[in-house]
Amino acid sequence: MSVNVPTIADVLVNSNHQFRKEVMAMPLASIDEWAKHVRIINNLKGKETESVVHPGAHFRPYNAEGAATGTATLKARTLETLPVEILEEFDPEAFYTTIFGEPVNAEKIDLPIVKRLLTEEMRSACRGLCDVAAVGDYNSEGTGNLDCSDGFDTIIKDEKTAGNITLAKGNFMTLGTVSEYNIGDKWSLMYKRLNESLRGDSKTKLQLICSFREKEMYNTWYAAKFGHGNFAGVPTQQYLHGTDNKVEIVALPGMDAADHCFITTKDNMKIGLDTMPNDTRFEINKVDNPHLVQMYVKMYFGCQFVSIDKEFLFAASRVVKSDDVYMVASADEIVFDDTALSASDTETITLFGFNLTSASTVSIEGTNAGMFSSSAASISADDGNATAGKTLTLTFSPTTSAGDKTAVLHIKNTTDDVDLRITLKGKGTNS
Repeated sequence: MSVNVPTIADVLVNSNHQFRKEVMAMPLASIDEWAKHVRIINNLKGKETESVVHPGAHFRPYNAEGAATGTATLKARTLETLPVEILEEFDPEAFYTTIFGEPVNAEKIDLPIVKRLLTEEMRSACRGLCDVAAVGDYNSEGTGNLDCSDGFDTIIKDEKTAGNITLAKGNFMTLGTVSEYNIGDKWSLMYKRLNESLRGDSKTKLQLICSFREKEMYNTWYAAKFGHGNFAGVPTQQYLHGTDNKVEIVALPGMDAADHCFITTKDNMKIGLDTMPNDTRFEINKVDNPHLVQMYVKMYFGCQFVSIDKEFLFAASRVVKSDDVYMVASADEIVFDDTALSASDTETITLFGFNLTSASTVSIEGTNAGMFSSSAASISADDGNATAGKTLTLTFSPTTSAGDKTAVLHIKNTTDDVDLRITLKGKGTNS
């Protein structure tokens, strides 16, 4: 008497309905980081158009015969979700044998193992949706992940080409190369260039959308700029300095490959999607190969700004570079306490080097140089490149005369083009 041994494929297909619902919850979960900072439009299959009113009414001196004005405009942008799909197939028997090292049998059918493979396939595909949201570039003839839809960076590039995002229109600037040395200053300039309507009032929350590399650079810049002696101990800066916590620094997956960072509001960014469980199936591929289980998933996905006008968006092109060689100091000036002629006062300064290849010399220059001293005459490349930097102890000893004294702490490294000058100030007193 023969016994029909159910295969993994049989059991999988029979449980298809419940499992596909679990799998189709993954796309939204995979873009969780983006979903926190954009508007998610669920169940959108096709197009959604949203209009923004640009009012132009204003007061003028009274004129009984004055003509009416019609300055209001209505600008519309369309979010379109496009169909995307996954088509994969595998031999569950071969997969099972690989896991257990023996053929499948009735006692050892383990459906969770096969489901795990399908789950991981879906998870792998969904991870790429963050890249699509950032830098996707739609190509109907393409076969790759980024071909599925235009991402926000691509939209900015296309609108620049069309002349809708430009310096003259007040919604664009060029930052050039950004690094740990200058990113805070450049982002501050970017904020200062925002249109007043985009800044809004104190309740308007803005987002600076950037890459993880840029946010790490900003943390490093902030630590050096404001005198934190240990980068590792400095918490991540959530807001852009000088904006009264108005601009949140938001690093998002996929933005490392983007050509722009940009400032906007959450409401101005939309991601539309429609996961279609009824169009998702896991079944035996009966036509091509009766031994294979086929996984087919279909959904819709798309990104769009509500408005790209200066009142809603400000974009900046930049080149992110983290391999520059340079050094920064925790302070531009050191001021000592008033000090008696028979005493001395000490202060510290920390130097942070990046990619240094040789030692830097430390000297004190100026008419009153003899009244100031440093705890070290040089800084090795290793000490300068260390996460905590190199801390120098500076001493002011006005041994010869009272009054205001100044000198310059000079850090120099010809090989690495380091030339830092920090002003030293102190006042000697007779008592």
